[in-house]
Amino acid sequence: MTLRAVLTLCLLLSLPVQGEENPFLPADDKNNNTFSELSLKAPQDWVQEKTGDYLPLEAQFNDENGQKISLGQLIDRPTLLLPVYYTCPAICSFDQANLAVSLSRIHSSGSKGFRVVSLSFNAEETPENARQTKPNYTHLLADKLDGDHWSFLTGDEKNIRLVTDAIGYRFARQTDGVFLHPSALVAVASDGRIIKYVYGSFIPGDVELALTEAAEGRPSTSIRRLLAFCFPANPQQNAFVFNVLKIASALVLVVGGVWLFRLLRRKNTP
Repeated sequence: MTLRAVLTLCLLLSLPVQGEENPFLPADDKNNNTFSELSLKAPQDWVQEKTGDYLPLEAQFNDENGQKISLGQLIDRPTLLLPVYYTCPAICSFDQANLAVSLSRIHSSGSKGFRVVSLSFNAEETPENARQTKPNYTHLLADKLDGDHWSFLTGDEKNIRLVTDAIGYRFARQTDGVFLHPSALVAVASDGRIIKYVYGSFIPGDVELALTEAAEGRPSTSIRRLLAFCFPANPQQNAFVFNVLKIASALVLVVGGVWLFRLLRRKNTP
């Protein structure tokens, strides 16, 4: 059995059978076709890359100081755009911390070379949420980026959707107020052109390469690492995820055992 076969089997095992509820869908949204189309059986639907397109630079937000600002005013150099929300109970904190640590380790020319924008897609969050969040991550930057060059934005639903639609980023609010969303970072050029998407743990090499390509203004193919998700604290969902992971782990062990058995058998065959 090949690795591709193992992954395919894992995917098939993770899909709900006909008549079975999909545990990733909130109770109130199980008949919502828009949300259903974004189920985890098709992770690429959560982030539809739009490299070469442009951000809506006219979109208006509030920064962490409560000042009104447009994306066009902010993006005057290569910029990393990270969709998050500040009251996220899970992966958003890790994403911003990972990004801060990666930025502190890259070899770029410092704060004059690029900007970072954390953009909250929760329209209920306020500049106060952003202000309280900012120092948690900017203190990790060492001397690679001045804190003034990492903006933490909040805004209304209209402007949030302008940006998230422009970068092909999807998210869904659950009945408990927690958002189900992917983890992805977008590098854009100084003119707002979308250059590259970064996934995974935002390791320094990936981040630095994205910044270099953004500085060149050259749209580039992304290395699609495992797409991470922020899961609501729902026992049914968590149990489903862990069951799939256990099945996948067991299959990998079985395949590895069969391969090792065949290898040893060949060596012992006269």
